[in-house]
Parts: sequence; structure tokens; C-alpha cells
Amino acid sequence: MREEIERRSGATTRVLGLFQSRPWQWIGWMDLATVGGSLGWRTRVSNAREIVRKEGGDIVWNENVKASAYMFKPQAPLGRSADMPTVQPSFF
Repeated sequence: MREEIERRSGATTRVLGLFQSRPWQWIGWMDLATVGGSLGWRTRVSNAREIVRKEGGDIVWNENVKASAYMFKPQAPLGRSADMPTVQPSFF
């Protein structure tokens, strides 16, 4: 059992290392499966996401089931996204 736990944590460490080596870039599922294991890469991404969130960052999914990819954002957003319009109050 101990060997299996070490093997799984090693795969999470490799996935996390891949994300940290390519911040702000989309990483496709095939690259993640190569590093994290063909059957366990989603779990390794989830484990890496927990670690990153504790450090103030995030790992986001592109929400595309046909071309799934993930991006490591080392910092949490400080405000609203610039691509979202806001309605300014009328002063006059």
C-alpha cells in the first residue's frame, strides 16, 4: 500500500511540475496523461489543483470536452475580468 501511495503522489508531483513549467498556457489532456498516467491524470490534476489553491493560484479547465485542456494560473485574480463589460451608473 505504501508503494502505491508514493507512486500516486509522484504522479501528482510530475503533473504539478508540468503546470509550473508552463504557467498561463493551455496544456492538453494528452500531455497530462503522459505525465500523470493514462487512467489517473484527471485525479492528478485535481490533486494538483488543491495544492495550487492553497498557495493562492488556480488550475482551470477550458470546458471543451472534445479538446480538453487545463491552465495553471499562479495568482488568484485581483478583480473582475477585463473582458466582462460593466454598467457604469449615470451621473447626469
